[in-house]
This record gives sequence, structure tokens and C-alpha cells, in this order.
Amino acid sequence: MRNLFVTRAAAADIVRSGAVALFAGSEAALATLPTGTWIGGTTAYFMTEHGGAIDTERLFCTIIDTAVVARGAHFAPDALASLATGQYRNGFTYVLVPGQSAAHRRYALESLCFPDLFTQPVMGWVTGTPADDPNARAPKVFFGPTGEAFEDKMLALYIRLPDGIVAEVDTVNLFTQGFGPEIVFPRTDFFADECLVDGVPAMIGHYFAGCDTRLPLVADFAGVMVNVALLKSDPVGGSAQFYAPVVAGETYRLAQPVADYHDAYASHAAAFDEPARTLSCNCVLNFLYAGLEGKSTGGYVGPVAFGEIAYILVTQTLVRLSLVAATAPVASPSAIVMPA
Repeated sequence: MRNLFVTRAAAADIVRSGAVALFAGSEAALATLPTGTWIGGTTAYFMTEHGGAIDTERLFCTIIDTAVVARGAHFAPDALASLATGQYRNGFTYVLVPGQSAAHRRYALESLCFPDLFTQPVMGWVTGTPADDPNARAPKVFFGPTGEAFEDKMLALYIRLPDGIVAEVDTVNLFTQGFGPEIVFPRTDFFADECLVDGVPAMIGHYFAGCDTRLPLVADFAGVMVNVALLKSDPVGGSAQFYAPVVAGETYRLAQPVADYHDAYASHAAAFDEPARTLSCNCVLNFLYAGLEGKSTGGYVGPVAFGEIAYILVTQTLVRLSLVAATAPVASPSAIVMPA
């Protein structure tokens, strides 16, 4: 795999060369690309080899030069359960979904029950628009084979790998549970109001009024830390909206702060020979809250997302996919899967 941060003209040349590619960029930049074997999503935030960048002119491109063949598909919200039907015998699936769309919501709430979802690595991200742009249009995904743009469909690019090479996907989560009160929700949803705080009935929006809301809520699923990042809260009415669903009955705590994001990412990158050649995406909240513009993440490069997909939807994490020899040990999907 090759990761490149390129001009629109260079991106168009990559498509015309017949490469299998993944793109991230502004709506205007993605709309200039010719048809080909690619998919793309909207974002203005990137991690590049020179550090974090905010850019609406250039595009981030990953060329999958190890692909034997690839094909794309798009799914309306009510067809998402058939996502795995297009997979090759050996390969991986890269997906994109517009943020805050019905497809985004249904994937987050229902994907654990999708047939065969965990038989092959599924990685991708949620598209978005600049956080400080009051005139921003709806997040979109672009389907390269036809040039169409969608606001409410999930895109998939199915990639077949050569025999002897397999894909593995996992998450880099810098957060662990803090030592604050236990929080339990009665419903699985993106929205919440009533909850229990240390067993006492409360409104989650009132609780957040006294917290550092840059930190996610974290649940410990059998030793695996799963974040739920806050989108917004109402300190008066008591409600809150999240980037991913809270799970009914699970115990959450506010995360421990991360002292140094750069050092934390660098320590995770140390296990990879070439993290810059790893397919990865990072969360926009990490980018904004940690001030990552101009700073590196241990060598990981890629689009900055509004939610990450490692089989299921996760938030405030870095998701990475690497290609390894088939004889090498492959990370178990259970390392990143929430229980139902």
C-alpha cells in the first residue's frame, strides 16, 4: 500500500492509471476525480507525513497496489445487512458512510447482527465536514465506478489479496476508564437522557456539565476498552448525543486524560516496521482536542474521520489495517468487537 497526499491533478492521474485507490478530501476535490476503481469520503482533516493538516484542496490517497482485483458496491440503509456478500475469498472490505445519516445510524445499531460480518477484516470511517464551517454541506461518499455522490448510503470496496497475504485490522485506543462514578444507560442509542450515576437516577446532560467533555465515556468489555465520544449535551434539559451508541446495561466511566498524544501513538507505532504504509484513520476529536495540526502520530498517516469502523463503529480511536504473510499470527476480531 502507498499513502500519498496529492493535488487534484495528481489524484486524477492515479485514477486514470487504473489503480485501486481510496480517497479522502473535500466535496469539491472529490467531485473532480474521473471514474475508476475507487471510493472516497468527505473530510478536511488529515494526518500526513509532515503532521496533521487541514486542507480543502488536496486529497489523501491510498493506492492498494497489492490488490489482485477489486469491486465496489453501495448500500441503502435497509440493505446494509448484505454487506459481507460481496467479499472475496481472501481480502478485506473498506467501507465509508456519511456522518449522521440513516445509514450511519443503522450500521452503528445493527452491524453486530449482520451475517458473516466478522469472517473478513472490515475497516473504514465515517465522513464529515469541517467542524467550524457554518455553511458546510451534508457529509458525502463518492462512488468512483460511476462518479455518483451519496448522502445516505454506505460504500464498500471489496479487495482481493494474493494468496499468501492476509489483512489484519485493530484499533489503537489511547483511553482507559478513569476513576469517576459508574454510569449505566437503560437504552442502546446515540441519544440519552436518563441514566444511573453510581446507582442513583440522573440525567446525563446534567452530569456532563461538570466534566471535561473532550474525554469519552469508556466501557470495559472483558479487558477491551470501548469509547463513546460525546457530540453535544444539554446541561439544562439533561440530554446528550453521542458519536456512537451507548450500550444498555454496560458500565461506563469518563476516560483518564492522555498526557502526551504524540508519545502514546509513537509507542504503538513501534511494533510496525512501516506504519506510514499501514492503512489507518484517526478520529477528528483526537485531532482537535489534542491539537494534532502540524504534529505526527507516530508515523501513522491517513484521513481524519468522524467515527471509525473496525468491523463495528468505534469512536475517538485510531483504526489500522496492515497486510502480513499468511503464516504470521493474525489479531482476533474479538479484540475489537463489542458484545451484543
